[in-house]
Amino acid sequence: MTNAAAPELSADDEADARRLPSRLRVDKHRAIIRAASAMFLAEGYERVTLDQIAQRARVSKQTIYAHFADKEALFRAICTQLAEKLTIPLRRPIQDVDLRSALIRLGEDALAMMLDPHSLDLHRLVMSAAARFPELGQAAYEAGALRIIEELSQLLRQRSHVGDGLAEPLDDARAKVLAEQFVGMLRGFHQHRALMNVAQTPPDQRAAYVRDCVDLLLRGA
Repeated sequence: MTNAAAPELSADDEADARRLPSRLRVDKHRAIIRAASAMFLAEGYERVTLDQIAQRARVSKQTIYAHFADKEALFRAICTQLAEKLTIPLRRPIQDVDLRSALIRLGEDALAMMLDPHSLDLHRLVMSAAARFPELGQAAYEAGALRIIEELSQLLRQRSHVGDGLAEPLDDARAKVLAEQFVGMLRGFHQHRALMNVAQTPPDQRAAYVRDCVDLLLRGA
């Protein structure tokens, strides 16, 4: 994707940026993220300009360039920040429970994250932009799904080597395959229905579905 080069900041501009109190700089950064997120979701990535984002965030375009190299870098930052926020429940400590209980907890949290309205909005946004800008799809994938798969595969591999819930030790490749299969089972048609605004499965039935996914995974591993 071709992006307009960021205009060079003058020596005075760079000095002003360095003199900004850290709190004010953080506030401007957050304002840019909020404005861009809202506009990308409402208008789509391609239609939104940095001038429009600057106007909504009440900052100058130069200020945006002081925080982000270009529009793509801003989009990547939004994907990473949202994925970080949405995956917080997946990083709860699980050392104190057996593998089946850990997977049930992770599965329930992961499915809830997939069905979160903000997650669905991000999914729709990325899907609409990825055909023309595949690097944006790659960035969103690495910030969200890939991170979940990597952390889950590490859990499966570690627990397999202490005989917890798995018949034999797993190598990295097999652990990753099982992690991808588990995430795919969890997603099922739940996320598809949510994206299409179709009536959702009741929470108690989703919990039972997660338990079934866990048992299928452990039996087939």
